[in-house]
Formats: sequence, structure tokens, C-alpha cells
Amino acid sequence: MKKSYSEWNILQKKLSGAIESTNFFSFLMNNRKYITIALPYYDYLRGKVFIEDMRDTFPDEVPFQFDMGTLLYMLYDDFLMQIKKGAPYEQIATYLTNGKRKHFQKRTKPKRVMKPLTKHVFEFHTVEEEQDTSEEREGENAYLEIRMKESEILRGEILLHDLSSMMKDIMITVEEMIAIIYLDFIQHVKNGGNSSKVQKSILMHIK
Repeated sequence: MKKSYSEWNILQKKLSGAIESTNFFSFLMNNRKYITIALPYYDYLRGKVFIEDMRDTFPDEVPFQFDMGTLLYMLYDDFLMQIKKGAPYEQIATYLTNGKRKHFQKRTKPKRVMKPLTKHVFEFHTVEEEQDTSEEREGENAYLEIRMKESEILRGEILLHDLSSMMKDIMITVEEMIAIIYLDFIQHVKNGGNSSKVQKSILMHIK
């Protein structure tokens, strides 16, 4: 089965010829797509607080339309720009696979159970129990729709295809990649606080 690197699967459709060249009017109508990003609800709220803090610190410089969707898009765009500048693919592959394991794959946690030694004697024994860190309950996630150019989604799909041989059979989609980039950013914010340096960096991108 061919891999699908996003919900739109643009790369495979182009390779198979399912997407053909269109006229200019169709290009304008169909060139933008919506993709859905799932985030842990707390980290989603943390991002909203970050934006509110930016508005409090720079009330005249943060555009009214700047929101969580804009922030995620901006972080993704900056990530792709670093790729263009020559970031090592091995380093990017490690960054994404570590992010996938941390935020999306099932982890194990110790669980104490009683194991029989004899008919009447038991001892406590520690086993590993799988725990889904991304979606233990659907209500714990926030879902954001981001509108972006088809070419920007395709660029992410091509990057993931190029990195696939370095990812040790770990499958990552464009939606997951954007979530990983955001969650890495928000972890940095949580660790260091809403420093003016981080806020100014975001303002530079806005401008």
C-alpha cells in the first residue's frame, strides 16, 4: 500500500495522475485546502494564553486576526524555511520521530498486579501497561482547521517522503508534523515562560 502523508494525499494523487493540470480559474478556486490538526487540549489552551499575553505586551502590534491557526501556520512555514536553508535531513528525521514517540505513540506505564507463587501465596509483580498519550479520550483533544495552499501541503508530503527511509518505519503525516512543531514550541514557552524574546520573534514573523 502506498503511503498517504496527509488527509489530502496530494503527492500520491499527482504521481498517479489523479490530479491533472487545470485552467487558471480552477487553480484559483481549488488551490487552498483545509487540514485538521489535533492537539492536547491543555497545550491548545496554553497557546491561546500565549497569544493573549502577546496582545497585553504589544497591544498595538499584534493583528486582530492573529489566532491559533495563524500561529500553527507560521511555525510550520518557519520550519519549512529552515529546511530550505539546508537543515540536515538526519537531524530533522530524528526530531520528528522523537516527537511522534513523545506525543502520539502508545507508551507503557508500570502496573502492579498479584502473581501467584503457590495456591495460597501471592507476590506483587510489575508489568507494563500500554497507555495512549495522544487520545485517551477524544474530549482531551482540540481540533483546529488550518487553511493553506495545496503547494504548502505538498511540500510537507515530499519532505516526509524524502525522510521516510531515515524514520525506522515510523509513519508521520503533515498534520502530525505541524502538531509536533507546535508542541515543541509550546514546551519551550512553558519551560521558559512567555519571555519577551519569544514574543518578539513571533512579531518579527507577523511583520
